[in-house]
Amino acid sequence: MDEVTTIETDIRRSPMTAARPRGDKVRALFEPLLVHQRIVRQIVEHRLGGWLSIALLDLRNPKMIRDSALARHQRLPVRDKLHTWDDELCHAVDGRTDEKTLTILLAIMFDGFPRGTVPNINSYVEVALLVMGDHTLSADIFAAAIVRVWRKNRFPPSVSQLLDVCEEARQTTTNARHVVSKMLTLLDNAEEALMATGGFNET
Repeated sequence: MDEVTTIETDIRRSPMTAARPRGDKVRALFEPLLVHQRIVRQIVEHRLGGWLSIALLDLRNPKMIRDSALARHQRLPVRDKLHTWDDELCHAVDGRTDEKTLTILLAIMFDGFPRGTVPNINSYVEVALLVMGDHTLSADIFAAAIVRVWRKNRFPPSVSQLLDVCEEARQTTTNARHVVSKMLTLLDNAEEALMATGGFNET
């Protein structure tokens, strides 16, 4: 499965906000942690993943490619937006959170299931923190994983299943970051051609 398909399949399975526990309070808490998910959604909805397959323009004869460079420059998202997206996706993929935050997020996850479905919550949290200590994990990715768990599971997942969902969430975000990186490269390429032939104005 290629990167674009992975992004599209994943985002359609996952809602952007939590629906089960404590409604508005959970949404307010999760909102800043799911910025990267909203970026992924924009990439999918606007079919920006298609830029992954676009080749760079050949800069050996800028005049020959000026029209193509201008059209490409107009179609690509503006540079500031792409850099903002890249920063948010980078933060989600490469960030690492502390045990206290993970404990709080685990408690919120459990609150989304009927009481009594987790026989020993303290032991679960202890094992989860121990296992996750070996993994780089941001609060953003963990929050996205929790939303997926609520969407797909009737009961809390095992620790290993939860880690699998976290990895899925991280991979989706990584794939989106590849798309943004490619768009920035294409934008640089188009701008180099335009600057070599008189600038960004249409002729």
